[in-house]
Amino acid sequence: MGITADFSGAVRKTKTLAACMPEFKRQATKWSSETVRDLQKSAASMQKAMLNHHGRHTSQMQRNIGQVIQASGQGFHIVIGSGLRGTLESKYARIQDEGGITHPTVTPKMRAWAWAMYRKWKEDKYKGIALTPKDKLTVHVPASNWFTSVIERREPILHEMMDPEVVYNLASQRAGGKG
Repeated sequence: MGITADFSGAVRKTKTLAACMPEFKRQATKWSSETVRDLQKSAASMQKAMLNHHGRHTSQMQRNIGQVIQASGQGFHIVIGSGLRGTLESKYARIQDEGGITHPTVTPKMRAWAWAMYRKWKEDKYKGIALTPKDKLTVHVPASNWFTSVIERREPILHEMMDPEVVYNLASQRAGGKG
């Protein structure tokens, strides 16, 4: 007389459960990478509009958007923005997104730029900057929402990707079973 027991289902389920945390991280990493790509496109689009309006193009914001994924206890967290992983902090990214007032210093380089813009576009505002006796300007920057609009659009996708059932099913597939 003997007892026969099949533990293959339990073993499969245990493998799946062990694969869940790495799968959560994989899903979050995929979401954040896609979000960074969308943010870079959004920054490029905004900068293209600036090129058309101001006649100059810099891709500083686009180049300097990155992500960092850090372990914290049993979980992890993701930070998306500028000034991460060897990228430079985009000094005016927040004000360009949210709008506000800035007070740039009037320098000889700024005056030279203003003269160049005046010669190119024949707009008196550039001549005014070039000739101003002020040391600082007050610039009102309208909100563009180039960053927040992307995050708001992508947030529901994150919730879908991080749904426990979705993650469990993906972990099960990686573990080689049906869960």
